[in-house]
Amino acid sequence: MGNSYSSSISYIEAKIQTSDGQTFEIPYDALVDHILLLRQVIKHSEIWQQEKKLNSFVEDYCRRMAYQAFTTHRQQRRLPWQIEWIWHVHRLHPIAYSNDCINQLPDHKVVDKNYTRLRMKKHQHYHSFVPFKSIKHRSTFIPSLDLASAVLRQIDFLQKFQKHNLFAMNLQTMKRDSFEKMVQNYVSFVKLANNNGIIVPTFEIDLIWHTHMRFPSSYQETSKALCGFLLNHDDSIEDNVLTDGYQKTADRWKSTYNVDYGKN
Repeated sequence: MGNSYSSSISYIEAKIQTSDGQTFEIPYDALVDHILLLRQVIKHSEIWQQEKKLNSFVEDYCRRMAYQAFTTHRQQRRLPWQIEWIWHVHRLHPIAYSNDCINQLPDHKVVDKNYTRLRMKKHQHYHSFVPFKSIKHRSTFIPSLDLASAVLRQIDFLQKFQKHNLFAMNLQTMKRDSFEKMVQNYVSFVKLANNNGIIVPTFEIDLIWHTHMRFPSSYQETSKALCGFLLNHDDSIEDNVLTDGYQKTADRWKSTYNVDYGKN
């Protein structure tokens, strides 16, 4: 994962150990980077309120992907928050994102995240949006999902986040055991996954899940190690199916871990 470190945020990492001896980690700065982006998007709700503007951001993102214009640390550091958000939403569909990168990019590799933003000051602020232009030959990148619709589906998550204490919390005050508990619950959640049905997260598990998916390579490796396959994230499921899936997840959680779902 990215390693842009700032003394303003305590360095905390939660280690994930699998039954076959593999070790993975999710650093706290990955969550901080995610939260800063969520706060920025919430502050500028026009990104989903104006269809024409949203479509222009999606098109700009696709042009940047086609020319592989944010594969380096420097390129990612200079991304406007609008493009960072579109990229984020694309990564929330890990199977589609992986296939889109491998099948359409010249090097047939997944574009990974290698920069984390730890504060909104000085050199770490988001750059202003400037439409991407290239003098190279024309190239295209066409996502396999409707990214504009996917962005709109994130409104519900953003509204839930605004009600969570992390929305306004001073991120320097996070305690190690609190973060490690969030990650452990996420790991326990992924371990419940199988190919026979869906599992539905609590909000905090979903927050860490989203954070982890921002780092595609790490997510793919960890997911396969924990549950045996690349666990997809589908935010287009109907509400009644989600409600039923949540109850079934809660029942499996209780029988597996002997504690109520969302209470530990």
